[in-house]
Amino acid sequence: MPAASKAMRFWIDTALECVRRDHTPAFGSGDQRGPFFTARALGMALGALHDGHALANAKLLSFPAPVPPAVSANATVAAAEAEIAGAAACHRLLLHRYPQQAQALNAAWDFWRGLYPVPSAANVAAFERYGREIGDAIDLLGVNDRQAGRMNGYQPGGIFSHDEPPHETGQGFAGSEWGDAAMGASRLVTAAIVPNFARPPGRTGPLPADVVPNTHFADDFRKVQAKGAKDKRARTEDEEVIGIFWGYDGPPELGTPPRLYLQVVLAVLDEIQARNPNGLSPAEELQIIAATGLAMADAGIDAWHYKYSADHMMWRPVLGVPHGLGSLAAPEPGWLPLGRPDTNGSGETLTPNFPAYPSGHATFGAAAFQLLRTYLVHKGLANFLANGRDNVRFCCMSDEFDGRNREPRLPREPRPKLLRAYSSLWDAITDNSLSRVFLGVHWQFDGITVKGTDPDGEFGVPSSPAQLGRRGGVWLGCQIANEVAARIGVAPATIAASRA
Repeated sequence: MPAASKAMRFWIDTALECVRRDHTPAFGSGDQRGPFFTARALGMALGALHDGHALANAKLLSFPAPVPPAVSANATVAAAEAEIAGAAACHRLLLHRYPQQAQALNAAWDFWRGLYPVPSAANVAAFERYGREIGDAIDLLGVNDRQAGRMNGYQPGGIFSHDEPPHETGQGFAGSEWGDAAMGASRLVTAAIVPNFARPPGRTGPLPADVVPNTHFADDFRKVQAKGAKDKRARTEDEEVIGIFWGYDGPPELGTPPRLYLQVVLAVLDEIQARNPNGLSPAEELQIIAATGLAMADAGIDAWHYKYSADHMMWRPVLGVPHGLGSLAAPEPGWLPLGRPDTNGSGETLTPNFPAYPSGHATFGAAAFQLLRTYLVHKGLANFLANGRDNVRFCCMSDEFDGRNREPRLPREPRPKLLRAYSSLWDAITDNSLSRVFLGVHWQFDGITVKGTDPDGEFGVPSSPAQLGRRGGVWLGCQIANEVAARIGVAPATIAASRA
């Protein structure tokens, strides 16, 4: 890693640590719990970090228009001054979003100032003040976030609509208002993707009465019934590991999926920099890290819009498998999923408290990884193959398998430390999506489909982006990533080559 970027990496790691603490009861009751709140806070924090640091050339990510420079008379900005502004912006934003962690964040600021002193830099106070103004301004972009994330405004209504599982009554309906039209003006970098997304399989109109199950849905039904059941049927050991590895379903010490995807982005960039130390400048590295965070923040808005849309509402397998699909698939009363990993807890067969379609995991992960692979190809550090796959090789670790966090099932021992190796970011996109099927909490079409006679996507797993259908969170996340790529200056030809 270039030496100049270490000062900024401190605040990237601090933002990720805020997410971990926020979901850990020992640090309080939480300020930004849940995947869409986490994505929003991370995107804002990383956008503030980038925008404060990038003030020298006004290449801002988070604002609809450039903000005034801190010292307008300066023709150039010293590296230390830019770092002060970036750090102050991120610190201020984190204070706004995580008030219960104020003491720790202020201690982090004091530690950072001691770790990276700037005795010779001019205008330090002015640039610190400027950074804090950026943090304040970005936080105000989400002034209505808490109200928009309320767990009300939704009532279950008939076949295929989301509801609380019979054995998890009282879990509520998270984010039922998060993705509505009012959030459109609060996107950080993208316009609405809403008009371009497909209906889920089986839905031919906007009302429950219009739902006609089809063979595609039946195929997905049988797959999750076998692969995702609590009692291991067709699920392999590796599939179960994949399901848990990509979990991060809000447990203590881990937090939610956007934190994991940022950890993977950092792991990929660290490997890229180790193989090619001059591959990315500190500013470029910060740009793509912030851009992936911002893409996930906006992905949460689009995914939750569709989750609660009457045209797209879809129940979870825990309700659908016991109900059956008429003549296409027999009901199985009492079927239970393996469930989201209740790491460091004791719960089993648990299902997330929001609708299935599209998969939030698939949307967040595709937004981050599609953007990263597009960026690396654009910078000449990777290549696209003829079918749109990339050749980004990397290893990554999940805190689900870190040798410390515990399995919820008896005897609740720590899971072993485990690294997973990937030869392509496309493979990571695919595994992340399929992981939810192996846990039994999603239909496969919630995440990924294959092009076919149905233009919106048929049953199956595409081997490359060229085969990707338009149903599911992977397609949606890729479109968001491509739009953010254009925002940060990735050439249109590159976007077209990578477009799924």
